[in-house]
Amino acid sequence: MPSICDVPGCDHARRRNQRLCGRCFGRLPGELRIAINEAHHQRRWPDWREARRRAATFLNLDRAAPARPTTSPQRAYELQARMLGERSDL
Repeated sequence: MPSICDVPGCDHARRRNQRLCGRCFGRLPGELRIAINEAHHQRRWPDWREARRRAATFLNLDRAAPARPTTSPQRAYELQARMLGERSDL
């Protein structure tokens, strides 16, 4: 099974001992490439995730991610009442 590039939104395969695919490696500036690699190597997971987000933003890949649907508090209350079988017409 091939490894996938660490940049969110990039589905290209990467070599096993690398963190980025050849396409992303060539397009990203050195500071982001190093940040991703060092944070992963040092197991600094929050920094690694942040570096990955910055890389996706730099490559304009983050807009491909689907937006989370939002529900208003009133709609959530209505749905909860409906699940519980509560009726407001009494």
